[in-house]
Amino acid sequence: MMLDVLCVMDPRFAGGTASAVATDIGAMLNAGLSVGLCEVQSPYLAKDPGPRSKVMEKLVQDRRLHVFPACSQQEIEANTVFLHHPMTFFYGLETKVRIKSDRAFLVAHHMPFRGDGSLQYEPVTTSHRVQRDTGLAPVWLPVSGLCRKHLQSFHPLIRLSPADWPNLFDVTEWGSEREIFDSKTVTIGRHGRADPLKWPNSASKIRASLPVLQDTQIAVMGCPKDRLLAMGVELSDWTLLDFDQEPVPAFLNRLDVFVYHFHPDWSETFGRTVAEAMLSGCVCVLDPRIKATFGDLAIYCEPEETAAVIEKLRRNPQEARALARRARDAVAKRHDIRSIMDRLAALTSGRGEIAPACPAFASPVTVLRKTIGMMRRREYLRSDLGVGR
Repeated sequence: MMLDVLCVMDPRFAGGTASAVATDIGAMLNAGLSVGLCEVQSPYLAKDPGPRSKVMEKLVQDRRLHVFPACSQQEIEANTVFLHHPMTFFYGLETKVRIKSDRAFLVAHHMPFRGDGSLQYEPVTTSHRVQRDTGLAPVWLPVSGLCRKHLQSFHPLIRLSPADWPNLFDVTEWGSEREIFDSKTVTIGRHGRADPLKWPNSASKIRASLPVLQDTQIAVMGCPKDRLLAMGVELSDWTLLDFDQEPVPAFLNRLDVFVYHFHPDWSETFGRTVAEAMLSGCVCVLDPRIKATFGDLAIYCEPEETAAVIEKLRRNPQEARALARRARDAVAKRHDIRSIMDRLAALTSGRGEIAPACPAFASPVTVLRKTIGMMRRREYLRSDLGVGR
């Protein structure tokens, strides 16, 4: 059969990537489209338990979804194909898939440059490997303006969509059940995958990012506990939950302030957890490197400045609530799943809203130098051979 949409993805992805894909697919199915999921395996996730993450396991239970396992040799036909996460295809697929389509978009949930400026994948090579392993010539589809800036560094050697594909949310699932700063005790927290790169790189910065203040409590869901303890971070006064131990909306409804600072080597492509916190009515205090995505919807500071920011918010609860309401309204308007059909039609017709022009992240000379440096690293050679990290 000819599907309306086919999504190609390694189902072991968790966190923001899996949630974004599951939300898109659910919205398309609810709109009446025929949608398929081609489950592929990449050495990039060789160390992750399989066969699927919790989010993807839930998704494939939907009987409306056509699921094609990685070992299937069936040729799949679709009007539009979304290939999810470039690292999957940069590392290569363990088994090639046969797909027939005139429109293929490589959704860039991950930026090519790390926080330190080194390359973690090279888009030109990635495009070649997509064509080798799927038979498709992809158009790159960034999920944010910051991601577009990175990919612009490789244009015109890659085909880059004029429109972005930011995350969508079912805004009816998110909301505040209470007013923030409504009691003497202020709850500060964060949630996300327990990845050390999602955290600052020193014990002092981590403690400063989640400060222990008078009449405050700290709640964290998804924490690399052993790693933080080894760094010397004192966790005894934190309330700790495992990643996805409880529904994210319920967790976020406990918080007054959502804080997110991360490692110098990490590049945050979109920040789905931040958008979730905004939809839940939290005030967000963020790493300045993510300002390009959320603009004036949050407060930005270094970890050491967080305590002063929170004390100022405590002294001005009305201003804090006004910022939280404005952020929620803006994210709900920009990222509502009810826009899925208009966005899909605009994308496939080429008449969609064109992303603002932006300068490239790196010059051609810098790109060449970084590519050569990556080629010298063993990880590049191993990925070219199609083996794990």
